[in-house]
Amino acid sequence: MDYTLTLNVAPTDLEVINGAQQKIALAKPVGNSKVDVIWLAFDPFESNTIQWSEEYWLYASTAAVGKSGEKITKLSEVQPGPAMNGSIYPFSNNATFGTPVKSPDVATDTFAAVNNMSYEKYPALTFGLSQSAQVNQEIQDRKPLSASSVLATQSIQITPFTHVYIWLEGHFESSTIITDITGLKSVAKFGGGTNEIAMTYDGKSGSFHQ
Repeated sequence: MDYTLTLNVAPTDLEVINGAQQKIALAKPVGNSKVDVIWLAFDPFESNTIQWSEEYWLYASTAAVGKSGEKITKLSEVQPGPAMNGSIYPFSNNATFGTPVKSPDVATDTFAAVNNMSYEKYPALTFGLSQSAQVNQEIQDRKPLSASSVLATQSIQITPFTHVYIWLEGHFESSTIITDITGLKSVAKFGGGTNEIAMTYDGKSGSFHQ
């Protein structure tokens, strides 16, 4: 595992959070859009450990981008994974990702796909990245973390960031499209040599702090 995030919650705060039926939610920004997908949402314990590696998959879906609360169902995904960066994956008319082609137009930290699905079948599809994590020792397998609408014949490039947004979420689950974050979000800034971060929830501010 490349990164470890530990989130601590005092027993008195945990009682309030659980009483309000809220979860801890995590999201990761990507270079071409704002945070618009809940990557992970889980019931908190006093100590919560989230671990993940910098490996990504590309997926395609018919989920409606911009519709808050829309659950993303992945219809197709790069196989075998994880996806290769610096390459373009063609998405064909038979709804599968083809062999990636290296491209000088795609940066080494970026993932790309071209939507070759015919306009008559689907005028547009939703593409994004998914990533696995381990939450309190439980595997969350390839959960979507971004979603963008791509018209037929067009392509998309997605550059994932290592920052993680954290907040308390009362409505939605993992893999859900959101139009805005309702809670106060905290940012865990991974990367640049930082692989482990521990934060503690502060009930007065309603956010997590290092």
